[in-house]
Amino acid sequence: MTTNLSAAPIRRTGATALAQLAALIRRSLVKTARAPQLLMFSLMMPMSMLVLFSQVFRSVSHSPGFPHGVAYIDYLTPALLAVSTVMSATNSGVALAGDLSDGLLDRLRAMHVRRSGVLLARIITDALLTVVRTLVLGGVAAFLLGFRLHCDIAHTLLAVALLIPLSIAMSALFLLIGSRLRQPEFVQTAGMMVMMPFMFISSAFAPLKTMPDWLHAAAAVNPVSHATDATGALVLGGSDGHAAVLTLATSLVLTIASMLLASRRM
Repeated sequence: MTTNLSAAPIRRTGATALAQLAALIRRSLVKTARAPQLLMFSLMMPMSMLVLFSQVFRSVSHSPGFPHGVAYIDYLTPALLAVSTVMSATNSGVALAGDLSDGLLDRLRAMHVRRSGVLLARIITDALLTVVRTLVLGGVAAFLLGFRLHCDIAHTLLAVALLIPLSIAMSALFLLIGSRLRQPEFVQTAGMMVMMPFMFISSAFAPLKTMPDWLHAAAAVNPVSHATDATGALVLGGSDGHAAVLTLATSLVLTIASMLLASRRM
């Protein structure tokens, strides 16, 4: 399969890093738009989970550790927004593996395009798509499932903003996987294996108080769990500064480590 670079030509080897990055972001967005199946999957899968889980697991709201007076759909929706960020990030690894197997990066390297720009472009693209996906899923949950915000617009925007560092960290992690495996089929399979612990060893679907003690240690280093706690608290009209700080800290560590290792493999 050949990759069309006409959407974002980089003609000058002396182009600035910012110009190169802008061209790569444009290429990434165009490439994503030309694969509507991936866009539909990144929306339909979390939407299906939102519908099914809100009905199947709503009895969780009656458990002792569940927040009092909170409907399960109000608890689940911000959690699914964090989970959908993880699910969508697998596309980054698949896209990078495709570029590596097609020889695109060799061509870019010959044009003196910085390797870090290729990674950054995909990360920024995913961050932009995260905002769009959040608005769509939140709207569906509100109109079809009865989800409602318990906070003002400022807290809502802050909750959305907290999903961005999570998106960056997850994209960087799956880019690392893509740089290691270099075959889209392998990355897709490995991505599922990596994605599951991030999704379920967290407070996304039920409070950690309702889980065995051994899960708490694993959830303590899971940025998805911290992002779920932080965004959930904001959406429900409160705040959890500790969880917000942990979201930023764990996401930052995961991003830096993944980017450094991925750059060495390209």
